[in-house]
Formats: sequence, C-alpha cells, structure tokens
Amino acid sequence: FAFWGPRGIAVDSDGNVYVSDTGNKRIVKFNSNGSFITEFGQTGMGAGEFDEQVGVAVDDEGIVYVTDTWNQRIQTFIPNDDGTVYFSLNQWDVSAWYGQSLDNKPFLTVDNQGSVFVADPEGYRVLQFSSEGEFIRTWGDYGFDSQSFGLAAAVAVDAEGHVWVTDAGNDRVMRFMLPE
Repeated sequence: FAFWGPRGIAVDSDGNVYVSDTGNKRIVKFNSNGSFITEFGQTGMGAGEFDEQVGVAVDDEGIVYVTDTWNQRIQTFIPNDDGTVYFSLNQWDVSAWYGQSLDNKPFLTVDNQGSVFVADPEGYRVLQFSSEGEFIRTWGDYGFDSQSFGLAAAVAVDAEGHVWVTDAGNDRVMRFMLPE
C-alpha cells in the first residue's frame, strides 16, 4: 500500500484508523489490525474532492471531518451501513489557509459536544465551528504570551472539554478552557 505524504490520522470508536493520504488526494480507512477497508476522495474542487487535505477526525456518529486546505473548506462524510462507502455530507468555507507553505497544514478535532476545532497555522489562531459548519469563535494572534501562537499546529480536546494546541512556532503545548 503506497502513501504519498500522509498527514492526519484519526481512530473511530470501533478502532478503525483513518489516514489523510495528502499526495494521493484520499482518505484511507483500515481496521485496527491495519487491514485495508476502503478509501474515498480524489483531486478536485467539487464535493468529495480534495486539494491538500490534511487533518482528519471522526465523531461519535462515525462522520468523518477533513480539512481541505487549498479549497479552503472543511468537508464531512457519512458512511454506508457497513462503513465501506463514504458519501459527501456537508462542506463549509473557512476563511483561512491562504498560504501554500509547508507550515500551513491545518489539523482538526471534534469533541463530544458537536464542536469542530481547527488550526489556522499561519493565521496564528484556532477556529471553532458547529458540526454543521456554523462559526462559533476564534482565538489567538501572533505572539509569545499565553493567548498567542507562533504557529498553531495540531489541536485536540480532552474529556473535560479543554482544548489543547501545539504551538510549533513557540515550541510548546497550550491548554485552553473555553467560555460556556
């Protein structure tokens, strides 16, 4: 099995592993033993098509979220009953990811409350959306203090709802507690 520039990785509640195979413009799904299950995506700008997909996350319902960087959007996909075919569910534009540098690779995560958190590396911020794509908030700016980033890279949410962000530009990991 040949990857070309794999970036994001996610594991669903059943232990299936999803890999964002960026260079091949696809998401690849394996079972927990590493056996191939399926793949979806291709090059392009339409629904289900990618141009530099990087981040991948899976929610509790099995919906897959993908940052489609150079198309400046997030796409979601829903599986058929046996999880072997994925259909485009939704997509929304993201006002971010303008540069095509090697550092501008946005990762995302989904919490159990229906929020999608995504890094905007060269925008020095994190964006929060609802699972349907409604903008909720953003935070961050360029800097070195406890509310700023040098390069927001990966993002994760813990069981208590804290948002964790790797700040690659300032060589640190940061934890945020969001307002209700």
